[in-house]
Amino acid sequence: MALGVHHLMLVEDDRTWREGVGRAASEAGFLVSSVSDGAEALHWLRHHPRAQHPDLILLDVVLPRLDGWEVYGQLRTDARLRHLVVMMMSSGSGTPDVPLHGVVGFLHKPPQPEALVRELAARLRELPGRPPEPPRMPYALRLTDESLYALHALPAPVRHAVRVHLLRAAELSATELPLASSWLMALHSEQPSLLVTVEGVRVVLVVDDAACALTATIVIVPSHLRRA
Repeated sequence: MALGVHHLMLVEDDRTWREGVGRAASEAGFLVSSVSDGAEALHWLRHHPRAQHPDLILLDVVLPRLDGWEVYGQLRTDARLRHLVVMMMSSGSGTPDVPLHGVVGFLHKPPQPEALVRELAARLRELPGRPPEPPRMPYALRLTDESLYALHALPAPVRHAVRVHLLRAAELSATELPLASSWLMALHSEQPSLLVTVEGVRVVLVVDDAACALTATIVIVPSHLRRA
């Protein structure tokens, strides 16, 4: 299989899906380690040596405590874990339209777990190889309680698209950040800031180069996306 995937970590909070995917993956020849949420996944990875780490993390986007995007962000900013490769999955439609280092695909959950494993195996065969390590650690992405509340109130497809672009901005901040693009631009302000615009949602990110971090301080949601 491409990427040399043998050991698979499954991060899924739904017990029926976790057991079904785990069983089907084991029958397909994978060694499977299963956890029920993002916090448990990070704890497992941080308390096991690299030699025991999975070759691929099959990561559900919607999870309790820490969602899939938060887990991905912590993986990328942890020197011991940033080598890990992720395949995202969700019951929603749509796939990220910007690249995230270490994310090798995005799976839509079919009605049956067995179908997901077949799709995973097919996707792995199509991949050319393990993505190279980036030269620098991405900036950490920090979300205030207010910004988290605003994002969680968005429709799921829009919320996921915004989260992907915020994570991509954090990756670009560690390299050569473009001054302007269709979704990212630098703001002229006393404190270095960026503006991310996705599906009409605008997010202001305050840049802290000393701490290598971006903090989402303002989220502006257009009226047509606000819940009644």
